[in-house]
Amino acid sequence: MRKIIVKEGPLVFLRNVLVMESIAAIFLYAISQLDNYEMLYDSYNFQHFLRYDVFKDISFFVFQLVYIVILFLDWYFSHYEINEKEIIRKTGLLFRRRKSVSLGDVAAVEVYQSPLSRMMHHATIIIEHSNGRVTKLKNVSNFEETLYVIKQMVQGASGRLKTRDLEFLLGEGEGMFVEFKETLRYDTRKGEVSKEMERMVMKTLVGFMNTEGGTLAIGVNDMGEVVGLDDDYKNLPKKNRDGFENHLNMLVRNMIGLPFAKYVGVAFDKSPEGKEACIITVRESHKPAYLRNGGNGGSAEEFFVRVGNSTQPFTMSEAEEYIKTRWK
Repeated sequence: MRKIIVKEGPLVFLRNVLVMESIAAIFLYAISQLDNYEMLYDSYNFQHFLRYDVFKDISFFVFQLVYIVILFLDWYFSHYEINEKEIIRKTGLLFRRRKSVSLGDVAAVEVYQSPLSRMMHHATIIIEHSNGRVTKLKNVSNFEETLYVIKQMVQGASGRLKTRDLEFLLGEGEGMFVEFKETLRYDTRKGEVSKEMERMVMKTLVGFMNTEGGTLAIGVNDMGEVVGLDDDYKNLPKKNRDGFENHLNMLVRNMIGLPFAKYVGVAFDKSPEGKEACIITVRESHKPAYLRNGGNGGSAEEFFVRVGNSTQPFTMSEAEEYIKTRWK
């Protein structure tokens, strides 16, 4: 079985030390207010062997040394073990502890970088599950390769379709199972970011989920020409693939729902001219998917189905009848 080991970086250890230093300072200050320990020390005549101020400094040094060593060993021996079915968190020094979560219910995988992590070329990999649980692999080095492997394992565990390459899709053309969109969120005619463009993309994903699945290529116009993703990249806070994918995942969560994110696979490919496209592979859902008009928390919902080479809205009565026959 394929398996990778992921270890959290040194920033996690430093964070634990700072937290412990703060707790220790508060604790020592609190107990110092309870009694006059110098007088108690003198009452046992220990001052004949060692002055109280020297004893206090040595004790504090030993106390710090002990808990820093314990924190270091705990960090050193802790790691994540990720295989094709689950993520296993292994911790503990003398008594090893093991916690696991399934890869089959993963809804989204994202990356976050703080300014310091960016300088170190580290990142936190955030894995969101359909039940709302979040697994964070903090301060991971070589995170690009780790992220790629995790996404491949997630797709395998959830039974998602394998992503078709761009050349195949261009040869196939638009149809029942293939659609092209020029951009994700940038309206090239108006020259501005458009929520309607995002809605059209999400509508297509819902239509595929409610039918038999399909593939959406973003960065390809209606003529089947690869125009690239530059217009979208330059209008995102993070102007690259990660920023694009993070924004796409957010749209799926807010406009369709987190439980449906597991039916969506995202990949990128380039044309011979070097222009990039995003290929979204959608698996059919095991329950009806709806498009939320109000985005996150919106109450109005629409039901779409793929009909031929287009995505069509259904009325309430049509949707009710369709759902009865499709999801028995």
